[in-house]
Amino acid sequence: MRQILLRTYNKFIIFLLGTIGFSVGCMKAEYGTPSADFILNGNIQSVTTEQPIKNIKVSMGYETVNSDENGDFTIKINNFPQEQTFNVLIEDIDSTENGSFQDKDTTVTFPDGNFSGGDGWYEGETKKNITIRLDEK
Repeated sequence: MRQILLRTYNKFIIFLLGTIGFSVGCMKAEYGTPSADFILNGNIQSVTTEQPIKNIKVSMGYETVNSDENGDFTIKINNFPQEQTFNVLIEDIDSTENGSFQDKDTTVTFPDGNFSGGDGWYEGETKKNITIRLDEK
């Protein structure tokens, strides 16, 4: 009698553990780190002439781009969503081809919590537009 009771009890425990294991295995689990895309669109101009300046190096975080013929640039980095202030370094790298301009170091802060298109750990993207004016050397 005791063996029959133990077998029945063991079968019940196996059934219970199997059911719990299956239900936990079907849960969606996410692994990763929160991230977001920060996109900076800008235009670089001369202070004196207000004309666009091409071939100006713009660095933000670990990304670097050059301004185009219209002085426009777009730089995008993926970073933690809590860090919304970035250092931006602007450098004249073409010697005297477009004139000679002073380097500039500035800070850009993106709108707090203004992310779109996020899913899961990815918070989405946020954009900012700026105009940078450089003095001649």
